[in-house]
Amino acid sequence: MISILIPVYNYDCTILIKALCSQCVSLRESDNDFDYEIILGDDCSTDESCITALSEIAKLPRCRLLHQDVNIGRAAIRNRLYEISCGDYLLFIDCDAEIVSDDFVKRYYNERQNADVICGALCNPSEKPYGCELRYKYEKEAELAGQRSVSFRTARPYDMLSTFNIMFRREVFGSILFDDRCTEYGYEDVLMGIRLKEEGYSILHTDNALLHRGINSNSSFLKNTEAGIRALYRIGEPLLSHSNLANTALRLKRWHLMGVFIFFFKLFKSIIRSNLLGRHPSLLLFKVYKLGYLCALMDKQEDL
Repeated sequence: MISILIPVYNYDCTILIKALCSQCVSLRESDNDFDYEIILGDDCSTDESCITALSEIAKLPRCRLLHQDVNIGRAAIRNRLYEISCGDYLLFIDCDAEIVSDDFVKRYYNERQNADVICGALCNPSEKPYGCELRYKYEKEAELAGQRSVSFRTARPYDMLSTFNIMFRREVFGSILFDDRCTEYGYEDVLMGIRLKEEGYSILHTDNALLHRGINSNSSFLKNTEAGIRALYRIGEPLLSHSNLANTALRLKRWHLMGVFIFFFKLFKSIIRSNLLGRHPSLLLFKVYKLGYLCALMDKQEDL
């Protein structure tokens, strides 16, 4: 059995669930050995329209809804979905994904025995959503640089893990789990990759893609970025050793340049933010902002 596990918070993903359910029903009709369940984990959503929409999920074949009374965070909700699931294989999908192929589930099913972990692909909308220029530009640069390709990810399998679209053998996931210190945006996939490498589990990267519909606004993406950097600093090792951003900050510290960098960062911080929140954000300034934010945290000049 494949358990399709989808964490959600204040997002109506009924179209995604219906598309997955349709593929699963068709596959089950053509292959008696195929079995599935779809479990949606609502991490205490507050948007009433989303809550109402998600309540309809339980009416679909082999679908059920887990509703948390308190928000437990990005990693913990995934671990909770694992605990209540029954499948031999666990397919985690982010709620802001969209199905773009007719054989998405079938491909995972056919490839299920090829590796301990199978990591699918992510593709972005062809048109830039208004007000979301920073995230869209960031994602497209990675795409154009080939960092989303199967060959690039296969060359560095543990570093390119993504929780957006990924399947685990049950016993593999159960032996590691997501690190529940990751309550906000980012780094649960990095920590999972580190653990998988330590344990010697195999990863297969494929081009079985989902479309990322959740290209968030400039302000939301910047807020998430800051939350991720705070998590990086708070969790510490082994994250810091695996972060290019942290390694750059530590070099500045060794060269006794961190104080100077922080001074200029604080001096120009508002100007940089204005650019990043505008219609034409600079990715170079985005890198400067992230480095400055982390340096300020390390120097105790920013609050966690």
